[in-house]
Parts: sequence; C-alpha cells; structure tokens
Amino acid sequence: MSQSLTMMRSHLTKLFVAKPHAAAIALIAAFWVMAVFCPPAQADLAPPAYLSQPEDGDILFNGHIASYRDPTQNRSLQDIRALPESAFTPHEGIPAFGYTTDAIWYRIDLIAENAIKGSRHIDIGPIYLNEINLYLMRKGSTSPLWTTLLGDHVPSSQRPVLAPGHIAAFPALEAGQYTLYIRTQSNSTQFLQASLLSNDVMISRWSTGLAGKGLFIGVILMMSVIYMVIGSFIRDNAVTLYGTCLFAFGILSSSVDGLFLTVVAPEWPYANDLFIGAGTAINIAAASLLWVSILDIGSECRFCKRIFYSYSAIIMLGSVTATSPLYTIFASFCQFSHAGVMMIYISFLIRRIIRNPRYAVHWIYLTVMTVPTTALMIYYLAINNILPINSFTVAAYPIALAAHLVLMSVLMALRITAIDRDRLRASNIAESTEKIVQEQRKLVSMLSHEFRTPLAVIQRAAEMVTLRLHKEAAASGNLDVPRPVTDRLKRIQDQSGKLARLVDVFLGKDNLNAPQFALARKLVPAKSFLQEFVALAQRDNAKVHLTYAGTANSVLYADETLLGLALTNVIENARRHQPGEAISLVAHEEHNITLIIDISHPGLNEAESDNVESLRKSLFAYQNAADPDAGPNRFYEKKIDLEKLAPRNDMGLGLHITQRIITAHGGKTDIVTGKDKNFNIRITLPLEAPL
Repeated sequence: MSQSLTMMRSHLTKLFVAKPHAAAIALIAAFWVMAVFCPPAQADLAPPAYLSQPEDGDILFNGHIASYRDPTQNRSLQDIRALPESAFTPHEGIPAFGYTTDAIWYRIDLIAENAIKGSRHIDIGPIYLNEINLYLMRKGSTSPLWTTLLGDHVPSSQRPVLAPGHIAAFPALEAGQYTLYIRTQSNSTQFLQASLLSNDVMISRWSTGLAGKGLFIGVILMMSVIYMVIGSFIRDNAVTLYGTCLFAFGILSSSVDGLFLTVVAPEWPYANDLFIGAGTAINIAAASLLWVSILDIGSECRFCKRIFYSYSAIIMLGSVTATSPLYTIFASFCQFSHAGVMMIYISFLIRRIIRNPRYAVHWIYLTVMTVPTTALMIYYLAINNILPINSFTVAAYPIALAAHLVLMSVLMALRITAIDRDRLRASNIAESTEKIVQEQRKLVSMLSHEFRTPLAVIQRAAEMVTLRLHKEAAASGNLDVPRPVTDRLKRIQDQSGKLARLVDVFLGKDNLNAPQFALARKLVPAKSFLQEFVALAQRDNAKVHLTYAGTANSVLYADETLLGLALTNVIENARRHQPGEAISLVAHEEHNITLIIDISHPGLNEAESDNVESLRKSLFAYQNAADPDAGPNRFYEKKIDLEKLAPRNDMGLGLHITQRIITAHGGKTDIVTGKDKNFNIRITLPLEAPL
C-alpha cells in the first residue's frame, strides 16, 4: 500500500509540473471516488456529560447526544439497549430529522462523580413534540430507576410541571455512571434540545420568559385586531389580510412558545397540534393573498392571480391534517412551497424594478420580502436536517421575522395614511364640486325663468295673431282664415308648448339630480303616436320611413313630449353623420308585451368597432348607474359621471338623454346589427293592455 501511494505521489508530481490543469481535474475525480466508494469511519459515541457541576449552573446536553431512528415505532427500551453502540449516530450540535412520524431514540451518557441532590429539572424541547419518554438507567442495571412522560399530547393535569416547556424534576443520584434514553415522536418536525436547569435558573427563566412572551403575543394580537378592524372599515383587503397574518402569527407563537399550554392548560391532547397547524396554514395563506393584493398581481397576470388564490385555498384545506400524522406531509409541502411562492413574488418585483428602477416603493417591497424569505429558507433547511441547527440558523428566522413585522407595520401605517389622505382629498373635491353644482343650479334656475318668459310670449303672440286673423276675416266677409296659415300658427303653439315642457323637465330645479324624470304619462296608441311623430319629423332632404307590424289598438303609457324627444335625438344624430340619407323606423310587437323600435343609424356603419362598442358600453353604464337598487359607491372607487357617458366624438350626441328618457319609461336601449350588417339603435318599451 505504501509503495502504491509513493508511486501515485510521484505520478501526480510529474503531472502537476507538466499539465497543472489536468492534475487539478485528476485530484477532483480522486476526491469524488474516495467519497463515494470509501465508507466513512464509524465515529465513537458522543462524550458523556458530567453532572458534578455546581448545582446553580445549567448543563447543556448539546454535543453529548447520540440518536437512533426507529421507522417501525415499535422498539422498546430493551430493544434499544440491546443495540450495539455503532447503531447510534453522535451529533456535535442539535440533532434534527425534519418532518417525520418515525420514533427517534436519543442516548446521553451521564457521569456523576459525586452524589447529586434532587435540585435540578430537565428541560426538553421543542414544545410541539407529541410524546417524550424519558428513561434513566444506571450502568449495569436492567430496569430504569426513573421514568416520566412529557409532550404536548399529555393532558395538562398529568404534566409534571405546568410551564412553557416540557420540564420534569430530575431525580437525586448517587455517584456513578448513568445513561439517559429519550424517545420522541411527533407529527411535526423533530429535533431535540435538552438541558438540566437549576431551580433558581428555571424559575427566573420561566417567569421572565412567560412575561416576555405574553407581552409580545398580546401586542401582536392587539395589533392584528386593530388592523383587521381598520381594514374592514376602509375596505382595504391588504390591511385586513395583514391583520389576519398577525393574528395567525400570534396564535402560532403562543403554541410554539408554550404560552398556550401554560395559560390555557388544555386537557384535550390535540389542542396544541390544532393551534400550530391552523396558525401555520392561516399565516401562509393570508401572507400569499396579502402580497397578491399589495403587488396587484391580477393587473399583470390574471391567471397567476387565480393560481395563487387556489394555492391559498389548498393550504387552508390542508390544515385539517393538523391533528393527524398526515401533517408531516402537509407541513413539508406548505413550508417549501411558501418559500417558492415568495420567490415568485420577488421575481415579479425584480421584473418591475428592471422596468422602472427609480420607483422607490418597489425597492422597499423587495427588502421587506427578501430578508424574511431568505431567513425562512435557512430555518426550513435547518429543521429539515439539510443545514445544521446552531445559534445562527435558529436565530436567523426570529430576527428576520421581527424586522419583517416592523417594516410591514410601517408600510401598513403608510398605506392607511395614504388612503386617509385620499379620502380627505376626495371629500374636499366632493365639497368643492357640490358648491359648483349649487352655483350651476342657480344659473339653471335663472335660465329656466328666462326661457319660460319668451316661450310664454311666443304662445300668447300666436294666439293673438290667430284671433286677429279671424276678426279680419270676419270683417272682410270671409268664412275662415286660410288653412295653411292656421296650421302654421297651430304648429308654433304646439312646438312652443313642447319646448316649455322640456324646459320644465330638463331645467327644473327639482329634476336636476333626480334619477328619473317627472313624467306626465298617459295612455297613447302606439301606432298613431309613431305615425304622427314620423309626419312631424319629415324633411324634404331627409325622409323618415315607418314600418309598423302590430295591432292598431296597442297602447303605451308614456309622456308624449319626452318620448318624442328621445326618438328625435336618435334621428337627428343619424342625420348629422349622413345628411340626406333616408332613415328607416321599423317597429314590431313581441307577445303583445313589448314594443321594439329599430331606427337605422347610417353613421355607425362606417364607424370603427371600438367606437361602437364604446357607445354601447356608455349606454349600459348609464343604465347601471341609474339603477336605484344599486348600493352606494365606496369613497375610493371611481364614480360614474353622467356627463362623460357620451363619447368624445359626436357619434353619441344626445343618446344619453334618450337613454334616460327610455329608462324612465321602463324600457332600454341597445345597438344591434340589422340587414346588410348595418347598425340600428334599438329602443324597447313596455306595452299596456290593449284598448
């Protein structure tokens, strides 16, 4: 063997001199061959722990623990004692096995150089180990001299000490050698922290830790309630979800820190498991939804938003496994998947930062997410036996989590402040708008008065001219005034009367903000109304053709003046875009219940489809806005401005007024495709019972 090593050394020396790169590759290959095919040397058992230390000091068992994994969960103490020492694996730090339902046996050799009084307590952690069996054996003895049962599945009335940890009084020992066997089983992650505490240290740590943990969890729960109430009041999902995260974190912390087992002292064995499982699931699901809301993932990828919502729902459903062995699978999945989801959110942020690196908010979000996510991954890798559990890996997550809570609290405070500032701004704008509207009302009232006066003068003048003509005709011996003259005067009187009616409707002070017009409705024969309307709407250069399919005795319960104005708006709007083009008005009845009127609109035929769709949406937008059953809008939501419903181009000029009139009559308007792919404005009105 020595000769072969000498030859190998000489060959490597020559190779390094001739070809250093090839030599480096050969060394790496040799290293991997030795690592794979050369079995590691079996280490000795962990060194024993000496108990003859001052009784007022603590004895930590880290570095003195050897472990054996029992997948069958059926091995007894005698079976474990019969195993060879090579079956146990020593641990220099804290032994960790990840999420497993296997039974783990730990062996700690103890040496008492002097007699030990019963003045110490043994502390076993973590708190979420379900069952912890302790057996203390003297060397050479076949039966344990002391045994006890700990774990969160032990009812509070049967626990040796009601404390925020698994604590039991350690027995007095004579000088000699002993072995402490510890069997643990849990449906959560398994690692072991064991130590002997003096009475003074235990009481001091217990009282101080309990007070500190209680204060911390109390503050967390109080903040969670405040955030949830504020979020519900201002109707902001992000604030409410952050309060939910804090609440779940408070529940989880109270269970992991032992506060729940100490204060509540449950007798149900699975209470702590339920709180840990539910707290973990709610915390992860709410955190995922929180960042979906903060980052507004849906605006960038709706499909991703659905995936994240589904993921949160699956996490919530998985919490039902909290009290069963299946929780080991669920917890393993949700922890690493949560880290993966957080990395996806970080990738969204990085993408946005690349597009706009000067936006400071994204950098703040990136810091708030990256620090706890990195620490969370370190902690997960440690408790799953991928990284060693030491002071750094154990402290990384709590420190990062504390920083995360502080930063998120600041962000939520800034968010609430911004929302409140927007609310005040909206309130100020609404107040100033109300003042402007009041001034407009005064102006409209004055205009209304000014319109009524000349209209009344026109009507009275037409009447006086008619009377004067009749008197002159009688004086001259004529029987009557020529019919064209009387017809023209009668038309002046009718049109001025209608104009006065429209002034009352549109400029009346009581009708400015009314959702519906004050209608002067009466029963009107539908066919004769349309025939009369078409006769008045005829122009020499723009004919209107009426086609009516229905019975002559069908009636409408309508305001003739306003309904005629609605039809006129549609026709004049079409004429404006296609001067001289004939307008067709096709009306038919459906089941004697509704009257459908299709008015051709040549101007829409050459319009772009986007403009037509925008016009259709504007009509429906008003119809939804005018719905009296719709709930009030929130102060931060966009409110519909009726003056903006008509498109910017003149395509829909007057159509929103038509929509208001038709809606007031219980009907609706729409844009439909007619023959030869032409567009028609469709008006649907309810019919009354036939006369």
